[in-house]
Amino acid sequence: MKRRFSPDSTMHVYQRSMSGFNIFYSLDDFLVFYTIVAVQARKYGITLLGLCLMIDHIHLLMSATTLSAMSRFISSYTSIFVREFNQRTGRKGPLFKSAYGSAVKQELKKIRSAIAYLFNNPVEKLLCSRAEAYRWNFLAYHMSANPFSKPIGSPSRKLKMSMKIVDESVKNCRYLKYALIETIYKGLDHNEKEYLTDYIICAYFPFDSSRLISHFRSYEDMITAINSNTGNEYEISERHYCKSDTAYREIINCLRKHGIQDMKDCITFPIEKKIHYTGILKTKTSASYTQIRKFLHIPKEKQNT
Repeated sequence: MKRRFSPDSTMHVYQRSMSGFNIFYSLDDFLVFYTIVAVQARKYGITLLGLCLMIDHIHLLMSATTLSAMSRFISSYTSIFVREFNQRTGRKGPLFKSAYGSAVKQELKKIRSAIAYLFNNPVEKLLCSRAEAYRWNFLAYHMSANPFSKPIGSPSRKLKMSMKIVDESVKNCRYLKYALIETIYKGLDHNEKEYLTDYIICAYFPFDSSRLISHFRSYEDMITAINSNTGNEYEISERHYCKSDTAYREIINCLRKHGIQDMKDCITFPIEKKIHYTGILKTKTSASYTQIRKFLHIPKEKQNT
């Protein structure tokens, strides 16, 4: 089908992973993807209003001057992230479905509904009770520089060095790679890590807050509207899976008890080992077979092996 597009109008873009596989396993996955999107948005002149990173799919609210610019932006950040992710995990092949969903939002009512829909994704999956309580929809950052961390009056020498590396990366339009993230977080305590995460998000912040909030009377009014209405999306074909995403936390805790520290290691386990852990996870967690398959990257044809 021919893709509908209107220059500078608000577009809701939706991306799914191959076979529904999980994409984001840990902090570094979120940050690598986020900083890539931020850098590429500036490169292609994209105006971003919203981004929501869910465990197995992605939502964006954006506008572009041309369909070509939007397509090149999506293609670029997708290919860069998949390359980084594959190098990090040792997997091969595409991670996202080649076709992405998109819908033009022009009337104020539809734009507001799309805003509520995007930011409420984690609420619908029971990851939080209010939209602004989820770090990876970036909603809280429109009004606060450290919504998920405590202010640090006198940063340690290590934290200062990490912040300087982030500043230089932003200045030179470089996204954060996995190895660099590991370096800048090494040696920090829990509070410093939380502070640095907030610092990175704000340093790369690619969103047009004024334009987003302009669809409401104020930021407070927008928050109230988002938390009062989940919004809807009838113009994009999106698969809905009603199970709560909290089951993935159970999976992680269970696998850690079995000696697995880096969850992305599961992706390249031999199929026999994946099937072995499927039995354990089905017994020890509330996760469904589908959620376990997605987490372990088990092809659908192997699910019932």
